Amino acid sequence: MTITRADLKIFKPEVLGSNDDAGGQRTKNVVQSGDLNQLFKAISDMDHATSTVEIVKFYPALDTPGTETLLDGNIFISAPYSDPLVNLVIAESSLLTDAARMPDMVDILESSVRAGQLIRRGMIGLLAGQDSFPRAYLQSMYRYNDKDYWANVRLAQGQIICISVEYAGNENALYPRFEHFCEIKETVTGGQEGQVYFSPPIPYDTPDTSLVINGESGCTKLRYTSENAEIKYHGVTTLTAENTNSLLSVANTTTELLPKVRQIAVSTGNSITVDDSADVASAVILESISRSGNGGATYIYNVPDLMSGAYFDTYGIKTVEAATLYNASATVSITGTTVTTTYNRAIDTDQTVGIRYYSALRYSSYNSASAFPSVKKLVKGTVKATATFSDSNYGSIRLYEYSGGELRESNGRIMATIDYLTGVVNKNADSRGAFTVVYDGLVEDAVIADNSVSFPLSQPAPILDSFYVVVSTAADTLLSASSDSAGVVTGTSITGTIENGLVSLTFSQSVDLTTLRYDISETVTLNPPPELFGLNPLRLKNGGIVDIFTAWTPIVIEHTNVQVVSNPAPAQTYNVRVNARYVDITDSRGASLWTVDNQHYSHNSTTGVVTINSDFTGFVAPFVLTDSIGEEALVTDVQNGKLQLAAELTATYPVGAVVSSAQNLGDLQARVGPVRDMTAWGGDWNTDGAAATASMNVVDYPIEVSNNNAINEDWVLIFTSPTAFRCVGKGVGQIAIGDTLNDFAPVNPLTLQPYFIIRQQAFGAGWQQGEAVRFRSYASSKPAMLLRSVASGHSQITTDRAVLAFRGNES
Repeated sequence: MTITRADLKIFKPEVLGSNDDAGGQRTKNVVQSGDLNQLFKAISDMDHATSTVEIVKFYPALDTPGTETLLDGNIFISAPYSDPLVNLVIAESSLLTDAARMPDMVDILESSVRAGQLIRRGMIGLLAGQDSFPRAYLQSMYRYNDKDYWANVRLAQGQIICISVEYAGNENALYPRFEHFCEIKETVTGGQEGQVYFSPPIPYDTPDTSLVINGESGCTKLRYTSENAEIKYHGVTTLTAENTNSLLSVANTTTELLPKVRQIAVSTGNSITVDDSADVASAVILESISRSGNGGATYIYNVPDLMSGAYFDTYGIKTVEAATLYNASATVSITGTTVTTTYNRAIDTDQTVGIRYYSALRYSSYNSASAFPSVKKLVKGTVKATATFSDSNYGSIRLYEYSGGELRESNGRIMATIDYLTGVVNKNADSRGAFTVVYDGLVEDAVIADNSVSFPLSQPAPILDSFYVVVSTAADTLLSASSDSAGVVTGTSITGTIENGLVSLTFSQSVDLTTLRYDISETVTLNPPPELFGLNPLRLKNGGIVDIFTAWTPIVIEHTNVQVVSNPAPAQTYNVRVNARYVDITDSRGASLWTVDNQHYSHNSTTGVVTINSDFTGFVAPFVLTDSIGEEALVTDVQNGKLQLAAELTATYPVGAVVSSAQNLGDLQARVGPVRDMTAWGGDWNTDGAAATASMNVVDYPIEVSNNNAINEDWVLIFTSPTAFRCVGKGVGQIAIGDTLNDFAPVNPLTLQPYFIIRQQAFGAGWQQGEAVRFRSYASSKPAMLLRSVASGHSQITTDRAVLAFRGNES
């Protein structure tokens, strides 16, 4: 039988929607091409206001009554939504089964981040709602030469960890097994004092290290997390340049699974240095960010240059602090590069809020065990020193930094002085004998030119035309300049550029760089809470920012031309491209006029002529004729905005051509796998038993299936007598009882046709009670998942659609 376009269908699952029952087996309900809201519901005003994520399951299938084969069936998004606030991706995972429901699909998506290497077993017992544990538990044990060693563990801000309850045997009612994924709020290293803070809080009580469950203690465990590359995402983008070789330039190669809220934040009074002399050390200067209040009590700052590390952890130095009139009432929390300040009162718009912080763009940490870095100098007030005597009776003492670089004991004795410009320590003689001095500190650039300067912006998403800079000359004349949207800086005696976040300025006369200040606005990204979408961003790779193209994955590139068919009548002709791989006419509702017998139009692929054969009665004008050229290719490498192909494309495609990542479903054909008989079956779907005496004759009487009814399922026939048996599916459960005296054709309730047929002659004789026969049926379809996300905002687009394409080759 010849396979036509009509035989390729996309079927709906048992239940559509977002409830826990959504998903399930393939039905005979076809997704009608051109009809809106067939898989997803319409986007509501509330969806646009709050943002939303929806997941649907569907079944691309070869729907014929026989067992024809569709070679390398594949699906891809051939046209994205026009609305930039709406995004669509295909999620591919081998874990998706026909029986999967919404909780299973959520688990698959959240499997991107998993519990990994064990850090510590026998954690302290935690209470539900607790968000910290003692630093003393941040240690990991290892064994070397039959001896146990404990090493302090360092966790960084924003790092994802897993706190779990694990044990063998039956589940304890008071302490159920669970895995809790959380984010470290402050960089911390294991030690004797202090706490490790994480978010969100623990959801259940956990057992203390000494509590025994099923003969096992130490059931509360701390683990690192690892990323799972098993799940892939397929999306769509466009060419940004005409293809000339095997390297394609595209608009994007990543997308956001979870919509994020973006706001404009103004950063004012930014400085780059406080000293322009190589022979003078400077004291600590904190960078600042300020803004007007908005009537709320909580304010969020994105600070990509915020410093962190062992220096601050060891000496208990805060890397950021509130810097406003109300800072005494403010609490500050840090997650990665996001700083949140919360006040005990609302801050009005006529008042200012802000923070001060150590900037990694200005300072870096230094330890005297390393060579002193060139063109750097120590920062006054940051030196933390320790003196260790050769005579162990005196041990080690803490030294304190005083004016002039003096390093003193707590009693005021000057033990040494430090040269801020070279990092050299000059020791004074001491009656206790020889000693060594080690220290930590912060360093900064030693020299900065006066007639030009380059510095990186601390804002990851700057709005270039908001950049404004001022600086004073040696004669106290104020110079100023601003940037346009292209990053070209012009002004009074100042020229320069902003490229890739780097500001380069040239001054017509010498300036005092200590006076340089700049203002700039940036786009700040906020992550909505996980309960809004039902997906935990801590369980998604990169918080939900995923690749939509992957190396060694096929892509499809297409370009479509569109023309209007006016007043259709028989014998009218239109011309399309002679190399078009797809030609169709659709009405205003998106319904296709294609038929197997060319009732409404016919297409000559050799000449490119489309002939109208009817007046399109029953369809709604206006009518659109589309023709597409395209081809498949293999991606071997993915770069930012670039796709490297295994070979050059055969045709040239213009800017705006659609580039889609394709999910290869493989060959689609209903079939039956190996049939095995066994003396007994104990319910283990992963193991076969010993062969039975009797056996089925599937060589002369093979089990019969059809493309339009077979499902992907493991089956077992369990004999209840020498002639009777019951049939059980791994996913669908028991579906029927049968006997060896008649043909066995259990009906699929979703199609009202048999799942498969076993002819009576295949059974033979000699079966015994308890014996079993196992086999697997394969459908001419595979389940797939779509994710649609709607970002917060409002759009002028009232009717919008994306196009999902399903293709393959005849065998």
